[in-house]
Amino acid sequence: MRIGIFGGTFDPVHMGHLILAEQCRAQAGLDQVWFVPSYAPPHKAKDITRFEQRCEMIELAIAGHPAFQVNRIEKELPPPSFTANTLTELHTRHPGNEFFLLMGSDCLPDLPGWYEPRQVVERAGLVVVPRPGVMLWTAARLAQAMGVPESAVRLQFVACPMIEIASRELRRAITDGMSIRYLVPRSVEEYARERKLYAAV
Repeated sequence: MRIGIFGGTFDPVHMGHLILAEQCRAQAGLDQVWFVPSYAPPHKAKDITRFEQRCEMIELAIAGHPAFQVNRIEKELPPPSFTANTLTELHTRHPGNEFFLLMGSDCLPDLPGWYEPRQVVERAGLVVVPRPGVMLWTAARLAQAMGVPESAVRLQFVACPMIEIASRELRRAITDGMSIRYLVPRSVEEYARERKLYAAV
Protein backbone atom coordinates (compact mmCIF):
# COMPACT_ATOMS: atom_id res chain seq x y z
CA MET A 1 0.00 0.00 0.00
CA ARG A 2 0.91 3.63 -0.48
CA ILE A 3 0.69 5.22 2.97
CA GLY A 4 0.95 8.91 3.79
CA ILE A 5 2.60 9.74 7.12
CA PHE A 6 1.35 12.99 8.60
CA GLY A 7 3.32 13.92 11.70
CA GLY A 8 2.89 16.80 14.11
CA THR A 9 1.82 17.68 17.60
CA PHE A 10 -1.83 18.22 16.56
CA ASP A 11 -2.47 20.36 19.64
CA PRO A 12 -5.27 20.59 18.65
CA VAL A 13 -5.93 19.01 15.25
CA HIS A 14 -7.80 21.49 13.01
CA MET A 15 -9.51 21.79 9.64
CA GLY A 16 -6.28 22.81 7.91
CA HIS A 17 -4.72 19.47 8.91
CA LEU A 18 -7.70 17.54 7.59
CA ILE A 19 -7.86 19.38 4.29
CA LEU A 20 -4.14 18.89 3.71
CA ALA A 21 -4.39 15.18 4.50
CA GLU A 22 -7.34 14.64 2.17
CA GLN A 23 -5.84 16.57 -0.74
CA CYS A 24 -2.55 14.68 -0.39
CA ARG A 25 -4.43 11.37 -0.24
CA ALA A 26 -6.42 12.12 -3.37
CA GLN A 27 -3.77 13.79 -5.51
CA ALA A 28 -0.84 11.55 -4.61
CA GLY A 29 -2.87 8.36 -4.93
CA LEU A 30 -2.41 7.26 -1.33
CA ASP A 31 -4.31 4.27 0.00
CA GLN A 32 -4.19 5.50 3.57
CA VAL A 33 -3.05 8.48 5.63
CA TRP A 34 -1.71 7.80 9.09
CA PHE A 35 -1.75 10.68 11.54
CA VAL A 36 1.36 10.20 13.70
CA PRO A 37 1.26 12.55 16.70
CA SER A 38 4.64 13.38 18.23
CA TYR A 39 5.12 11.89 21.67
CA ALA A 40 8.20 13.90 22.64
CA PRO A 41 8.77 16.53 19.92
CA PRO A 42 12.40 17.77 20.05
CA HIS A 43 11.62 21.38 19.17
CA LYS A 44 8.37 22.01 21.03
CA ALA A 45 7.59 23.30 24.49
CA LYS A 46 7.19 20.74 27.23
CA ASP A 47 3.70 21.92 28.18
CA ILE A 48 1.92 20.31 25.24
CA THR A 49 -1.37 18.54 25.84
CA ARG A 50 -1.15 14.92 26.98
CA PHE A 51 -0.40 12.49 24.16
CA GLU A 52 -3.52 10.40 24.56
CA GLN A 53 -5.78 13.45 24.56
CA ARG A 54 -4.21 14.66 21.32
CA CYS A 55 -4.73 11.19 19.82
CA GLU A 56 -8.35 11.14 20.92
CA MET A 57 -9.00 14.53 19.32
CA ILE A 58 -7.57 13.24 16.02
CA GLU A 59 -9.75 10.12 16.24
CA LEU A 60 -12.81 12.31 16.71
CA ALA A 61 -11.77 14.53 13.80
CA ILE A 62 -11.23 11.69 11.30
CA ALA A 63 -14.15 9.50 12.37
CA GLY A 64 -15.96 8.13 9.34
CA HIS A 65 -13.03 8.45 6.92
CA PRO A 66 -12.03 4.89 5.98
CA ALA A 67 -8.56 5.89 4.74
CA PHE A 68 -7.53 7.90 7.82
CA GLN A 69 -6.20 6.48 11.08
CA VAL A 70 -4.12 7.43 14.09
CA ASN A 71 -0.82 5.64 14.67
CA ARG A 72 0.62 5.87 18.20
CA ILE A 73 4.04 4.48 17.29
CA GLU A 74 6.03 7.42 18.66
CA LYS A 75 4.84 6.65 22.19
CA GLU A 76 6.65 3.31 21.91
CA LEU A 77 9.98 4.74 20.68
CA PRO A 78 12.77 6.30 22.77
CA PRO A 79 12.40 10.10 23.02
CA PRO A 80 12.79 12.53 21.44
CA SER A 81 10.52 11.79 18.47
CA PHE A 82 12.66 11.99 15.33
CA THR A 83 11.06 11.41 11.93
CA ALA A 84 13.97 9.25 10.74
CA ASN A 85 13.53 6.85 13.66
CA THR A 86 9.76 6.74 13.21
CA LEU A 87 10.06 5.90 9.51
CA THR A 88 12.65 3.23 10.21
CA GLU A 89 10.36 1.56 12.74
CA LEU A 90 7.35 1.84 10.42
CA HIS A 91 9.28 0.00 7.70
CA THR A 92 10.22 -2.70 10.20
CA ARG A 93 6.64 -3.17 11.39
CA HIS A 94 4.94 -2.79 8.00
CA PRO A 95 7.28 -4.26 5.37
CA GLY A 96 6.21 -4.07 1.77
CA ASN A 97 4.42 -0.74 2.12
CA GLU A 98 5.54 2.48 0.47
CA PHE A 99 5.60 5.51 2.75
CA PHE A 100 5.20 9.19 1.90
CA LEU A 101 5.81 12.06 4.28
CA LEU A 102 3.19 14.82 4.11
CA MET A 103 4.47 18.33 4.77
CA GLY A 104 4.15 22.01 3.90
CA SER A 105 6.70 23.60 1.59
CA ASP A 106 7.91 25.77 4.49
CA CYS A 107 9.44 22.60 5.99
CA LEU A 108 11.58 21.74 2.96
CA PRO A 109 14.40 24.25 3.63
CA ASP A 110 14.66 22.87 7.18
CA LEU A 111 14.78 19.21 6.17
CA PRO A 112 18.57 19.07 5.56
CA GLY A 113 19.00 20.10 9.21
CA TRP A 114 16.74 17.38 10.59
CA TYR A 115 18.10 14.39 12.46
CA GLU A 116 19.43 11.91 9.85
CA PRO A 117 17.78 13.64 6.87
CA ARG A 118 19.20 11.15 4.39
CA GLN A 119 17.35 8.37 6.16
CA VAL A 120 14.15 10.41 5.89
CA VAL A 121 14.29 10.71 2.08
CA GLU A 122 15.53 7.14 1.76
CA ARG A 123 12.55 5.75 3.65
CA ALA A 124 9.79 8.04 2.36
CA GLY A 125 8.74 10.06 -0.63
CA LEU A 126 7.82 13.69 0.05
CA VAL A 127 4.31 14.93 -0.71
CA VAL A 128 4.46 18.68 -0.31
CA VAL A 129 1.77 21.36 -0.12
CA PRO A 130 2.96 24.83 -1.27
CA ARG A 131 2.68 27.60 1.33
CA PRO A 132 1.97 31.25 0.48
CA GLY A 133 5.10 33.36 0.18
CA VAL A 134 7.45 30.37 0.40
CA MET A 135 9.77 29.70 -2.52
CA LEU A 136 9.43 26.10 -3.69
CA TRP A 137 12.52 23.97 -3.35
CA THR A 138 13.07 21.58 -6.24
CA ALA A 139 14.24 18.01 -5.77
CA ALA A 140 17.60 19.09 -7.20
CA ARG A 141 18.04 21.87 -4.67
CA LEU A 142 17.02 19.67 -1.77
CA ALA A 143 19.35 16.90 -2.91
CA GLN A 144 22.24 19.33 -3.21
CA ALA A 145 21.63 20.67 0.30
CA MET A 146 21.58 17.13 1.66
CA GLY A 147 24.54 15.86 -0.34
CA VAL A 148 22.62 13.08 -2.08
CA PRO A 149 21.90 12.37 -5.76
CA GLU A 150 18.79 14.06 -7.13
CA SER A 151 17.36 10.62 -7.89
CA ALA A 152 17.34 9.93 -4.13
CA VAL A 153 14.69 12.60 -3.54
CA ARG A 154 11.15 11.63 -4.48
CA LEU A 155 9.28 14.93 -4.37
CA GLN A 156 5.71 15.64 -5.41
CA PHE A 157 3.75 18.86 -4.99
CA VAL A 158 -0.03 18.86 -4.55
CA ALA A 159 -2.46 21.73 -4.92
CA CYS A 160 -4.36 22.54 -1.75
CA PRO A 161 -6.62 25.38 -0.58
CA MET A 162 -4.61 27.76 1.56
CA ILE A 163 -6.15 27.36 4.99
CA GLU A 164 -4.13 29.48 7.39
CA ILE A 165 -4.91 28.00 10.79
CA ALA A 166 -2.27 27.60 13.51
CA SER A 167 -2.79 25.37 16.52
CA ARG A 168 -1.05 27.88 18.78
CA GLU A 169 -3.56 30.56 17.75
CA LEU A 170 -6.41 28.16 18.46
CA ARG A 171 -5.03 27.50 21.94
CA ARG A 172 -4.77 31.23 22.56
CA ALA A 173 -8.29 31.82 21.26
CA ILE A 174 -9.70 29.15 23.57
CA THR A 175 -7.83 30.59 26.55
CA ASP A 176 -9.20 34.03 25.71
CA GLY A 177 -12.74 32.74 25.40
CA MET A 178 -12.99 33.33 21.65
CA SER A 179 -14.85 31.11 19.19
CA ILE A 180 -13.03 28.36 17.28
CA ARG A 181 -16.14 27.03 15.55
CA TYR A 182 -15.49 25.92 11.94
CA LEU A 183 -11.73 26.07 12.59
CA VAL A 184 -11.81 22.61 14.20
CA PRO A 185 -14.37 19.81 13.88
CA ARG A 186 -17.28 20.30 16.25
CA SER A 187 -16.39 17.07 18.08
CA VAL A 188 -12.89 18.38 18.78
CA GLU A 189 -14.27 21.68 20.05
CA GLU A 190 -16.61 19.85 22.43
CA TYR A 191 -13.85 17.51 23.62
CA ALA A 192 -11.60 20.45 24.48
CA ARG A 193 -14.44 22.24 26.24
CA GLU A 194 -15.54 19.24 28.28
CA ARG A 195 -12.01 18.56 29.48
CA LYS A 196 -11.11 22.21 29.96
CA LEU A 197 -8.04 21.93 27.77
CA TYR A 198 -5.92 25.02 27.10
CA ALA A 199 -6.55 26.60 30.47
CA ALA A 200 -10.01 28.06 29.91
CA VAL A 201 -12.63 26.66 27.57
